[in-house]
Amino acid sequence: MTASTTGPEPLPDFSVIRSHIAKLPRVKLIERPTPITEAPNLARVLNHDRPGNPRIFIKRDDLTSLALGGNKLRNLEFRLARTMSEHADTVIVGLDLQSNSARQTVAACNKLGLKTILVLEGSKPNVVQGNLLMDYLLGAEVHFAATREEQRQMLDSLADQTRKAGGRPHILNDNPMFDVASAAAYLEATLEVLEQLDAEGLAPSCFYMSSSGKGQAGIVLAQRLTGLGFAMHGVTATSEFHLPSRTAAIANETAKALGLDLVITQDEIVNFGEFVGAGYGVPSEAGIEAVKLFARTEGVILDPIYTGKAAAGLVAHVREGRFGANDVIVFVHTGGTPANFTWGDLWVDDTMATQRTTTP
Repeated sequence: MTASTTGPEPLPDFSVIRSHIAKLPRVKLIERPTPITEAPNLARVLNHDRPGNPRIFIKRDDLTSLALGGNKLRNLEFRLARTMSEHADTVIVGLDLQSNSARQTVAACNKLGLKTILVLEGSKPNVVQGNLLMDYLLGAEVHFAATREEQRQMLDSLADQTRKAGGRPHILNDNPMFDVASAAAYLEATLEVLEQLDAEGLAPSCFYMSSSGKGQAGIVLAQRLTGLGFAMHGVTATSEFHLPSRTAAIANETAKALGLDLVITQDEIVNFGEFVGAGYGVPSEAGIEAVKLFARTEGVILDPIYTGKAAAGLVAHVREGRFGANDVIVFVHTGGTPANFTWGDLWVDDTMATQRTTTP
């Protein structure tokens, strides 16, 4: 990787990039910038058998300000601005049963004085935990759909019911800012990281982030617009998409929305699909290990579905010796902490086993 800890070049002026982002309608939901913290213990553990540790930093987007935080609150500033412009009073959205996005959407809507109706794919569990528990705590009206097709039908039906009752519904899935919002948010977040590291006399070599294409598209735009030469490694948690083409398409849609004259090709996108494991929503052995490593070296809690699998990519690559002592790695922590409470056996059984083998 490119040496990055010794005398980085002065940062370019980001005001022009920010002026393009400022063209998008927006509501304020979070305080920016979110913290960035170094993880020296993790770096030492991963590199224990080689001289010279890369420096690892964690961009703490799990610490955005509402409902236990997460990356979606950045995106919702743009998505819900469109909602507010339509004078809606009710947001209806279809997501997964244990969706981080659902939790953050309900919290953001509460902040803006909007009612939220969730249509979640799956069945209501006997024991309500994790993100779903937070959805109820936050006061969402929650419905369950067995399939994507039923979910779509329910979204439309609930919107009709809301209109008949005198309400003004907005189906967030149909929001034209759905993808662009994520990319614009992470273009901006990348500028934050660059400035935070620059204040320490550092520059990033490489970013790692859990990716389904949207947020990664923003970091790829930042690569091109800043010309600073850092790499972007997206680690996917699902095999649903062809990530290079999807990421490039979202980047180009976002560039157009921002009035930027550039084109991103799929050849510029770097994704790693080998950390999905058995499938979307299923913890993997490598992801579980990565969650434990972050928790037990740095006290930082990831989740086993998204950030854990992204961290597994980082862990594997550092262990392979892809980075040297002059490299600075940035792990973008996108949140997801409540998911751990639906996978308690992953952590309790391990801890119990450890106690059994160490107690006299």
